[in-house]
Amino acid sequence: MQNVGKAALVLFGTLFHCTAASGAGPFSRLLPPGEDLHLVLREDPQSQLPLGPSCGEEASLTLLCRTFTVTLENASTHTIHISGLRCFEPSITFETNRPITFETEERKLTGEWWPISQPGTPTCKTLDWTNTRLRPGEHMEYSTRLISPRRSVGIIGVVGTGQYLIRAQWTLFGCAELRDGADCLTPLQIVREGSSVADVAIQEPVTVYSNSILAESPKPPELGHLKFVFEITVSVNQSLKTQDSPPSSCAERSESVDCAVFHYVIHNVSGRAVRHVTASCSDHSIRPEYSFDGSAWKPIPYKLWACMRNATVEHGILPNGTLEGTFTLETLLPGYDTSSLQAPGEYQFRFTFYPAACIASPDASFCLTPLERQPTVTSKALTLWK
Repeated sequence: MQNVGKAALVLFGTLFHCTAASGAGPFSRLLPPGEDLHLVLREDPQSQLPLGPSCGEEASLTLLCRTFTVTLENASTHTIHISGLRCFEPSITFETNRPITFETEERKLTGEWWPISQPGTPTCKTLDWTNTRLRPGEHMEYSTRLISPRRSVGIIGVVGTGQYLIRAQWTLFGCAELRDGADCLTPLQIVREGSSVADVAIQEPVTVYSNSILAESPKPPELGHLKFVFEITVSVNQSLKTQDSPPSSCAERSESVDCAVFHYVIHNVSGRAVRHVTASCSDHSIRPEYSFDGSAWKPIPYKLWACMRNATVEHGILPNGTLEGTFTLETLLPGYDTSSLQAPGEYQFRFTFYPAACIASPDASFCLTPLERQPTVTSKALTLWK
């Protein structure tokens, strides 16, 4: 076992996945080609694997909590060594060609495969390598639930009712013996002085694809309804200091009404874990209104904004848990034009929360129900003076 720092291990995990994705590395491929390695996927309904924190209660019935086994056979004429880490999930990704979240007619026709389950981030503090030797005709097996403490759900956040075509791909690192009995792998697993990763982690890998199987995702039982409480408080003397906030001009104008710092709290009072979904730059889940000197409520207009890459951001909230954050009117996504808030006088503000959420697994790691718009919740009015 070789002790390494946490940063080095994270770098190893990053390079491991990047190399797997690119299919190339600085070192040549040392394993036989993919067609000489056979991968067979099957569902294992009699598995005794622990359910894990994601698969309690009704979640245990879902497709993501079922066990699948992959069998890798060495069909080549060489004895091979397969590298791995005891603390790290093998680089096995399960895919489906029925994407729910991003499904379009065009993609249905092309039959694209999308990840449904993939290895998570390594959390171990030591590099404890495995070295699995397979002679010609020998095989190795690996069983896992699609979601587990070491696996995460892919881009498909909801697996609805119906049948899914599933396959596995296993990205392999290792080598073939040059002569019988010689260990070709152990020297490649050494982290040499001046490096933070072993040579085996940045070699050209081999990716093997399995057969496809049909798996049934059953209809979940009635799980109830979602309910949120939404609260907003305000401070005119607090500066906004959050890592994910956009740049703001409020630093020099912290006493201005449009630069007051608002703090929001979303309370999940549903009795079940939920997942709330926002967007990285076009989010409209919190929308502000204002009233000036007792006038009717008016929405604060949006700013003109451009977004090069708008990503979905998912937030898990446990039963009786909260999701909190701070913003100014300038930094609240997607960006609001405060030019109408410059006249001196009394301002009132209220905010409406537009949840896009689902009932989730007990640990809030994945959705059990479709992602849907939920009833809106409006905060109490806040009074500020300019």
